[in-house]
Amino acid sequence: MRFTVKLTTANGEVLIRDFDGQSPEEVRGRVLQEGGFPIEVKASASAFRSAKTLSADSLIHFNTEFLALLKAGIPLLQSLELLMGHGQDPLMRSSLEKVVGYVREGMAFSEALEQAGTFPAVYRANVVAGERSGTLPEVVSRWLAFQKFAQGSKRRIVEALFYPGFLVMVLILSMLVLFNVVLPRFSEIYEGGGMEMPMATSVLLNFGKFMRSTIWLQGILGVGLVFFSRWLIATEAGRRLWERGLLALPKFGTLYRMYHSSVFSRTLGVLLSGGMPVLQALEVIQRTTASERMKVRLVTVIEAVRAGSSLHSALDQGKILDPLAIDMCRVGEQSSALPDMLNHVADFFDQQVEKATTAVTNLIGPILILLMGLMVLGLLLAVYVPLFNAGNLVR
Repeated sequence: MRFTVKLTTANGEVLIRDFDGQSPEEVRGRVLQEGGFPIEVKASASAFRSAKTLSADSLIHFNTEFLALLKAGIPLLQSLELLMGHGQDPLMRSSLEKVVGYVREGMAFSEALEQAGTFPAVYRANVVAGERSGTLPEVVSRWLAFQKFAQGSKRRIVEALFYPGFLVMVLILSMLVLFNVVLPRFSEIYEGGGMEMPMATSVLLNFGKFMRSTIWLQGILGVGLVFFSRWLIATEAGRRLWERGLLALPKFGTLYRMYHSSVFSRTLGVLLSGGMPVLQALEVIQRTTASERMKVRLVTVIEAVRAGSSLHSALDQGKILDPLAIDMCRVGEQSSALPDMLNHVADFFDQQVEKATTAVTNLIGPILILLMGLMVLGLLLAVYVPLFNAGNLVR
């Protein structure tokens, strides 16, 4: 079971880290053994129950208006009060009401966001960096530009995969209807007429009979597939298995590693640009990354950096990024321009992923259409050949 722990280190720094354990007491003991002091220990979201988090679109809309008010010189609390109740997202409205209440009580903006419990950790980390450096508008502006770019890239990928996904769904539904409804009817006609059937037709009709007689089993398998898909998406073990399978594919594995290298580089660049230390930025990414492989290996990277290793050496030992990203980190550290180097390599990876995705999706559509045509042609020939033969015999 995974627990989220808010703790203080020996030098007084407040951190939020994730631990695996059987109980809160066990996790508290581990934190104390590592030299920290646990402030709060709470269970993370379970396999089929995820914590409520504000959507990216809602956050972008809120921060666009929030940034405009801050740049206009309106104080923080007044800006939040003006935005309270705006928007169509009920979760955002209720979250802002909590944040405003906490800020009125004298709590810092970043602490109020954490207490609300619905704002993503990366956004909260940017706010912390902005508060500490006194450049909150600039930090929010960089975060906003990053999120708009990320959402645009994600939207383009989803749109590119929509048509092939639709074709796959149509193919599956067509096969289910054909095997469960159409083929059993033809089987009854041929058996009643005593026609001699070719081997391909006989095998096909027998398979149609089997499908119709096991329709209840297909329903069970369908429900099982839904739960299995949910397990793959919602659990750490499932995501780890899915990720291992993707990385094993020759071309897709490289693209997947490039995508997460891009997300890591751009997120780290935004956090460092806001004034956050490298170690704390890595801990934020470790808690928020969608890659289970990266989440596990970043623990080793963080410990190496904490022990005094350079960032590029620790990343090279962790084997979590594309080699180009590690080289750019080395150049950035040597030239004291690490955020800029990270943004450059992220742009390169984004271009490569977008090109490859477009090329693959452009090929998938015609291939699926050709496959559907060949399958339908083969099925029609297998079903109608006995009718043609019977017509020739009658003549």
